[in-house]
Amino acid sequence: MEFFLFLLFLAFFCLVTSVIVYYVKILFFSAKTNYRREELTDIRGDVFRICLDVLESGGNLVYGVGAFLTSALFVWLWSLLGSLLGEKGPGAFEHIFHIPIFFLAVFFSFPFLKEAYKGEKYLALSKPVLSGLALGNLSAGAVHYGLDRDLFFLFYLLLLILQIPFLVFLWNREPIFGVSFEESPSSYSYESEDDWGSPTSSADPTPNDWEAEEDGPFTNETDEFGLGDDPFPDEFK
Repeated sequence: MEFFLFLLFLAFFCLVTSVIVYYVKILFFSAKTNYRREELTDIRGDVFRICLDVLESGGNLVYGVGAFLTSALFVWLWSLLGSLLGEKGPGAFEHIFHIPIFFLAVFFSFPFLKEAYKGEKYLALSKPVLSGLALGNLSAGAVHYGLDRDLFFLFYLLLLILQIPFLVFLWNREPIFGVSFEESPSSYSYESEDDWGSPTSSADPTPNDWEAEEDGPFTNETDEFGLGDDPFPDEFK
């Protein structure tokens, strides 16, 4: 039961973080200033692409999923030690084993690892590993807080405030404290179309499907007296 709840929370936090990443991207990290209604409401495809981009880091979905799930499960098993060693209810051991020490260790050691193993393809797995450590920690904390109240609410809120903003920058491929975790451009884009309604857009924009004029009720009419035709024959002039 507890493991099932952990997987449920893991999927939930993954989707919620993807939604936050999408809206932060178009509000703060995008060059566009105007968006169509569909871009703000119909975001299911973009949310799925964001999740897939995290798991496909390095171009290999199998390695990415394996790194993500392994790191998340490791954090969950680590949190269980607090329940085994501590007493029922919120205590010192429960809070100590829910501190994201592995997440912080990988984050602060990555600049040195990046310099020492420059060019190694395994560095591309840093994104799914860090994501798994963060989301696994939040999922394990949600399970223990919801079932047994092993954590104080303010402590769990601190975990959210610490890790969610980091994931927003990481999944948007933005540098964090001057450290970039990915060098390649993103596989998903929110700026594939021209800036709708922007006065600074190019003079001859490429027409889009949504800009095409819809057929009116008289589109297929064959009336010979159009706006540009003369209804009177020449002999009456």
